[in-house]
Amino acid sequence: MSLPARTGAQRQARRRATRGRRRALWLASAATVAALLAACGPEGAGAEPGACGGATCTPDQVCVYPPGDCGEGGIVPGNYGVCQPRPASCDTATPREVCACDGHVYANACEAARAGVSIGSGEECGGAAPPGTVACGSYFCDAASEYCQSVEDPHDELFKMPTRRTCEEIPTPCMAEPSCDCLAAAAADPREGDCSSAPACTRGESGSFAVRCTGDLY
Repeated sequence: MSLPARTGAQRQARRRATRGRRRALWLASAATVAALLAACGPEGAGAEPGACGGATCTPDQVCVYPPGDCGEGGIVPGNYGVCQPRPASCDTATPREVCACDGHVYANACEAARAGVSIGSGEECGGAAPPGTVACGSYFCDAASEYCQSVEDPHDELFKMPTRRTCEEIPTPCMAEPSCDCLAAAAADPREGDCSSAPACTRGESGSFAVRCTGDLY
């Protein structure tokens, strides 16, 4: 399985949109926790908060956490899930297998939400990847046309965002003979990726590639 090829401009636009959504989620999460603390008082007194960010989801809702969190708290301390309606249909969802918090692999994030489960970190599924794919955090990349890119936030722990792992298409110039040198050079190009440090590339026994670097995720 592979997704349609994107131009450099489309990839940049997608990454800018992703950074914006993540920053908005972080700010919304912080605001939610602050509101809960204010409601409970300085000593945390008051009613026991619900299981999902202080709320209790109805049967037709799913508690959604940032990918990889599963309600354990990672971006800000505490429980900051959000109850959202379960999708009625996933017919138009982007095909991208995901590892969910229940340890099962779903066809995409929409199908996981329909089942009432948030996206996991990847560890919940024991590293087992569907045929033809390679595990990449919460997702599974097409082994023939994509590589796993991990971007780590260089900020101090208090403001540190979780490492972002995404499936990136192997650039056209690298497709004829994929190599770590070619992929690292592409990832270092500011027009292509979010790396602010020299990317480190490794190649697994199956031939799949993984690129790691640091970069501003805000």
